[in-house]
Formats: sequence, structure tokens, C-alpha cells
Amino acid sequence: MIIPDPEFKLIRKNLAGLSLVEAWNVIRTKPPQLELTRHYTIILDDGMPLVQPVCFVTDLASIPRLLWAVPGFSPTGPLAYGAIPHDFGYQHGYLLTFRQVGVPYPEPSIRLYEQFPEVFGEFMPIFVGRNQRFFDDLLGGITREATGATVIAGAAECALHRFGDQTWNNYRTKGPAAYNDNSLGLPGLLANGGYAF
Repeated sequence: MIIPDPEFKLIRKNLAGLSLVEAWNVIRTKPPQLELTRHYTIILDDGMPLVQPVCFVTDLASIPRLLWAVPGFSPTGPLAYGAIPHDFGYQHGYLLTFRQVGVPYPEPSIRLYEQFPEVFGEFMPIFVGRNQRFFDDLLGGITREATGATVIAGAAECALHRFGDQTWNNYRTKGPAAYNDNSLGLPGLLANGGYAF
């Protein structure tokens, strides 16, 4: 795999209208929201580019603040490389690649693209309908490949396998805007077979 460093900017939280206690709780407990300032493209071993588009909003690794002091477990630590496609996969239920003519994409990818060609544009959805564990394992695999942090990657996979189902299920019920806005305006796969934006 070829895994670049992501480039992003911090999104300032809107704390208007909150009391000082409420504002402090937001700042103290929530991971930072970051927006990609250029495509984050990982090249898989088979040569396929895995793309998270510019303007995608992520909180990187959603690690409880109490654990940020543990070496390697801050949101911007080793898990950040795999957290970006993991967040995208959780939100949408698939990932993206650049659409290429003549490539034999799986039928679920083609069906999804053909329903929303104007929304996907230059991108083709891939890994459509994979389960939560697939995206959890992807985070671990990219983390290991990018940083060599095998213990951290394994701990994150175990935690996500055990505790990530609430977040995964919420996205499969409410769509990509379940926890924040749908920064790219792409459809999300729902558990009932439908789509939400």
C-alpha cells in the first residue's frame, strides 16, 4: 500500500448560544473536526486508489479523551491514517475510487453509481455493503502498514468490534448525517436497503 500523510484544516466549533459549562464540555470531550484540504488517496496493493475526497469531514480516531494521554491513542496519532477511510465507510457503507472506463466493477458498485451518477461524478463506490467488521479491520490494516503500530491497531480493532456497533447501526438507520452533516452530500446505505443523504 501507498499511504500518504493526510492534509486537513481544523473546523472551528460553533459554540454560540452555549453556556460556559456547555461550551467547555464540547471542547473538553469531543475530538476535533477536521476537513480534508485535498483528496486523501491510498493506493491498495492491487493498484486501486482508495479516495476520501477533499472537504470530507472527520474526527479521525474517535478515542475517549481520557485515553488521549496514552501514547499512540490521541485522535491524531497512528490511527489517523486508517481512521479517515474508516469514518467514511461507517458514514456511507462503502468507500470510493476514481471511476475508470473498462474496469469491471462489482454489480453493487455499478447499481449504486447508476442511481446517483451526478452525485458521484468522477468517483465509483467500492466495497458497497460491506459490514462493520470490514471497515474496522481496514482501519487496523492501514494503521499497521502506515506506522507499524501493531498493538495500537489491534487494540482499536478489538474496541471497534466490541463497541462500534451502536455508531455503525445509527449510520445504517439515519444515514451519513447521523452525527454531523453529510459533508460531501453522498448517499449512505441504510440497513433496510434504501439510501439517505
